[in-house]
Amino acid sequence: MICEELLREGVGMLPRRVGVPDPAREARWLLAAAWGVPESRVLAGPQAVVPTDVVTRFREWVRRRAAGEPAEHLTGRCRFFGRDFQVSPDVLVPRPETELVVDTALSLALPRAARVVDVGTGSGCLAVTLSLERPAWRVVAVDTSVAALRVARRNARRTGASVAFAASDLATALAPGFDLVVANLPYIPTAELGGLPVEVRHDPVTALAGGADGLDLVRRLTDDLGRLARRCGGAILELGEHQADEVAAHAASRGLAVARRVRDVAGTERVLVLQPV
Repeated sequence: MICEELLREGVGMLPRRVGVPDPAREARWLLAAAWGVPESRVLAGPQAVVPTDVVTRFREWVRRRAAGEPAEHLTGRCRFFGRDFQVSPDVLVPRPETELVVDTALSLALPRAARVVDVGTGSGCLAVTLSLERPAWRVVAVDTSVAALRVARRNARRTGASVAFAASDLATALAPGFDLVVANLPYIPTAELGGLPVEVRHDPVTALAGGADGLDLVRRLTDDLGRLARRCGGAILELGEHQADEVAAHAASRGLAVARRVRDVAGTERVLVLQPV
């Protein structure tokens, strides 16, 4: 089958909906990934003959994508901060807004050999990226999920990042003395889980569900920051919509002040920087 015919078939199978706003773009991306070629080659060669095994893989991926499976689960990879990361159904697919955590961390005035911990590392995207962007930093990544830690370790090996990994309930297994704590913890209220886009519902529920108001784990980590972070250190937390004020108030009750609020492209206060008073 030639490329343009296969793409037409794929577009016809993909519904236009939230998560698939542009079926033609989606089909091109999936075909390029199934073929192992740049998307530019798909665009430039409409009459190219697609190998039989690629046709079979593409059709299977389109069928699963139409049913709501994330494209990242099909291809096993995701782009984050300019790098490819392996992902699986065991970890949250990194979102673009999480790059704000990296941007914010890199903008802070930290010691050259700062000790940094990524709590709830998942795919390891934060820990690995921070280690690669600041090679002198001593980065530790923790997660309760052994399966997630396996994915994160693979990403560290693939990219050459120097990250230490540990299984831990939040950071309770770690000794204090970190210059920076970063965390993208589950923050979706339980009642809202059923209304999430179908692609998001393929992520592990433990990486999404944050309790009644979404902040159970965030509060627990905030409660531990006084022990975990050095006096001159602090924390960067990613949050959901309308959660920043509640977290700021809870942090204040624990002797922490909001040093910075960072908004995402939609205007949501997505990231808080907390520091000891």
